[in-house]
Amino acid sequence: MDREPSVTSAAVLLIGNELLSGKIRDQNGHELAKMMRRRGIRLVEMCTVEDDLGGIGEALLRLLARVPLVFTSGGVGPTHDDVTMEAIARAIGRPLRRDPEMERTLRAHFGERITEAALKMADLPEGTALTAARGWPVMRIDLPAGAQASARRIYVLPGIPELCRAKIEALEKIPGELPDAGGWALETLHTEMDESDLAASLNRVVADYPDVAIGSYPRWLSGDDGRLRCVVRVTFEAIGEHAGRAGDARDALARALGDAAVLAVPADGALL
Repeated sequence: MDREPSVTSAAVLLIGNELLSGKIRDQNGHELAKMMRRRGIRLVEMCTVEDDLGGIGEALLRLLARVPLVFTSGGVGPTHDDVTMEAIARAIGRPLRRDPEMERTLRAHFGERITEAALKMADLPEGTALTAARGWPVMRIDLPAGAQASARRIYVLPGIPELCRAKIEALEKIPGELPDAGGWALETLHTEMDESDLAASLNRVVADYPDVAIGSYPRWLSGDDGRLRCVVRVTFEAIGEHAGRAGDARDALARALGDAAVLAVPADGALL
C-alpha cells in the first residue's frame, strides 16, 4: 500500500456476539471513525458480525473487495470465542504461525502465569507484521496487488475499548503508517425552513459541488414560548485538496436561501 499522504477509503469490521446482543455498546467503531476523520480517510462502511469463522471471513473478503484498508476489532483474546485470527487466516489463504516476537511480548507480560491459552494469541496469519509505538504493537497484514485487485491492508485491533484506543493512538504516532490527507473540513448552516422547502436549493448545491459531502439533519427544539420548532442543520464536508470547497458550498446554499432564512449560531453552539 502506498504510504504517501493521500485520500483513501476504509472499512471497519466489528466482531463479537456481545455487540449484536446489545450487552455491550460499541465504542471502537466510533474511535476508528474519529481517527479517520482526523486524517481525511473516507470511511465507507462499518459492519458487525458474530464470533463465527465463516461469518468473519465472508465479511472481511467483501470489505477487502471494496476498499484498500480494513480495520477489525474484537475476537483476538485467549478464549473459545476469540476466532478472529483463524478466520482471517482462512479467508486470505495463509496458515497460522506462532510469531516469536508476539510470543516474547506475551511471556514478558504474563511471566510465570503464562498458559497455552495465552500463547494462542501469538498464533498469527503468516506474514503478519507487528508495528509498535511506545510498546503498543499492532498487527498488520499486507496483501499484495493481484490481477483482480490493488494492494490491500488489514489492521487487527482488540475489542477491549481501552486497548483498542491505545493501539489506534500508537498507529497515529508512527510516521507514514496511516494515510493522511489533512482531515475533513466542516462547515455548517442552520435554518428553520422545512426540509421539504429546502430540498430544491439543496439539491442544486449537491449537484454543483460533487466533491463535497452534504448532509441535512432536522432537530426539534423548545422555544422560549414552550412550543417546539424545527431547526435543520446542514453540514458541508470536504477532504484534502478539496477542503476549501466546503465553505464554497455552504455559501452557495446561503445565497440560494437568502439571509432571512439562515440562522446565526450562538456562541455556545446550541444549534449544533
